[in-house]
Amino acid sequence: MSDIPSSDLPFSSTTSGHDPFQAAKASAMKAAEELRNAAAAKAQELRQSAESHAQEFKTAANNKADEIRERADEFRHYADQTLNDAKVKCADLRTEAENFAREKPLQALATAFGVGLLVGIILRR
Repeated sequence: MSDIPSSDLPFSSTTSGHDPFQAAKASAMKAAEELRNAAAAKAQELRQSAESHAQEFKTAANNKADEIRERADEFRHYADQTLNDAKVKCADLRTEAENFAREKPLQALATAFGVGLLVGIILRR
């Protein structure tokens, strides 16, 4: 091997002292660092996008929950009002029935007997 000049050997160091393996290694390290930086930037971009989407979903869910709460409050108010109306109507009917029974006791008794008989016949079948 000493017969071959050093300049003819592949990957041999030249007179400038430049090692091709070191150059390839440096180039690979630089490419790896660039790739690592690009991956970190992309990960940050994806993280920010995910956070943004999560915030949008959270806001939409909160808005929907508020809307449902408002509708539930409206229904609750309507139910309370209907219950109060029914209580008043029941109290009025009770008062009216008591007054009717006081004014016309025989007619009230006959009506109660007739309704009881009719209910008994229906339930018997």
